Amino acid sequence: MRQRGELEGEKATVRLTSEFQPAFESAIPDTFQFEDFLVWLFAFSGFPNPIDSWMKLYIHLLSTLELDVFKEPYLNRFRLSEGREWPHTLQDRPSNDIYLEELAPRLAEALSDETLVSETRERFPRETIVNPDDPILGIVSDAIAKNTSRSFLLAGPPGTGKTRYAHDIATVLTDGDETRVLFLQFHPGMGYDDFVEGFRPAVATDEQGENTSIGVTYILDRRHLLKFADKAQNDPDKLYILVIDEINRGDVVRIFGELLTYVELDYRDKEFTLAISGTTTALPRNLVILATANPFDRSVTDLDDALLRRFIVIMMEPDRTFLEGYLNEKEVDTRVLSRTLRMFDILMNAFPAGFGHTNFLNVRTIEDLAEVWTGRVQLGLQRTLFHNRQRFEDIRKEIEQLIEIDEEAEAAGDDDNGL
Repeated sequence: MRQRGELEGEKATVRLTSEFQPAFESAIPDTFQFEDFLVWLFAFSGFPNPIDSWMKLYIHLLSTLELDVFKEPYLNRFRLSEGREWPHTLQDRPSNDIYLEELAPRLAEALSDETLVSETRERFPRETIVNPDDPILGIVSDAIAKNTSRSFLLAGPPGTGKTRYAHDIATVLTDGDETRVLFLQFHPGMGYDDFVEGFRPAVATDEQGENTSIGVTYILDRRHLLKFADKAQNDPDKLYILVIDEINRGDVVRIFGELLTYVELDYRDKEFTLAISGTTTALPRNLVILATANPFDRSVTDLDDALLRRFIVIMMEPDRTFLEGYLNEKEVDTRVLSRTLRMFDILMNAFPAGFGHTNFLNVRTIEDLAEVWTGRVQLGLQRTLFHNRQRFEDIRKEIEQLIEIDEEAEAAGDDDNGL
């Protein structure tokens, strides 16, 4: 839709253009009834039990959108049909397989095709968490397609999936070609001579290539970024993705040097002089930099304007809805799920920057939840609340109550622990 000019905007700001309405209208068949849209819209989320008519569901939609009435020119299109009967509604949520079969039978058939599944696995050998409609992938793809940027920063607290997202987006953008992805992690010991170019030790040899008695000499070597940029330069029709994990763990200005300017899209393919060798080079436009950072960490580099203005920043927040949906898909027991979500809520309020949902993705039992607390949370929370001992003790007692198991009540199926 962006490429057709129906949507516009940068980063997370999306606006409809004048081309949207005619494209939208042309895609709707004459047989369309607004009730069909309501069924599709609330099929997965459900709606409150007191709603027992199309009009009440219509009003519920308006309330959800914080509208009194649909605006022109969509008012006449978004109207209820006369005489359509209210259908039988379900009290219990069907399984995802039933949803898929009922709402998208052709998709269900395609997914059951072993040939298609095999081809997909061959193309993407590792399962990815992104799909073509993923909003973060959409921001990156849109910026690349519109030549807005080639540098992106996934920023957020630990446990929000930044590193996994970076890997998966790189996999999608390169069609699963691992040779077009370079993964690096910054750290305090990393410098310009590790990243761009520098003198490296090498065994000294004579003109015949034999080792000499000198032992070791030093040669000026192109390092990770320049070598990867050379590969991209020689293959201009394909994207090459440089993934930099924990970019703020290194001294970014010192590591990038003069290249910090030339990562900007306006300076791509423009030659510049390297500081040490004095040779000229250029960064190609098909080189995409995808970095991750925890801006709330006590890191070497603050994420200042010098870095941020060269990257499109995508904030990744802890996501309770994703966590609940994921654990439901894994068929986690209701009692375990409710306690997990309760611990997530407690920790979201306890940590200043929140607490990442990915810490809970492997929870299947109360014992798993207890391991999250003892192995991943307790020490970090104690350090965070070092000057507020009483609050830490209050939280600790509340969480220990959550992970306490009443074996007799559990055997009877009634171990809700007060939840």
